[in-house]
Amino acid sequence: MSADEKTQTDTPELSEEGKEEVQRMQAAYDDERETVALPGTDNTITGVAINEWLDDDGNPKFGKDEQQKKAEQQQDAG
Repeated sequence: MSADEKTQTDTPELSEEGKEEVQRMQAAYDDERETVALPGTDNTITGVAINEWLDDDGNPKFGKDEQQKKAEQQQDAG
């Protein structure tokens, strides 16, 4: 094996930031988190959300800003 081949197969060491990012990404696949059914979905799989994604009233915490921007852009264009 040449020196070039050896360096191509070596795995680089992760920085502390990289290790923290890996931990954060692995948490996204944690199946132990509590789920809730969204109102009006009759408990279908598409209506199940991770409880952390909902506020105290059952409304989604994320995506509101993007939806509002899209609506404003459509109004400006129309």
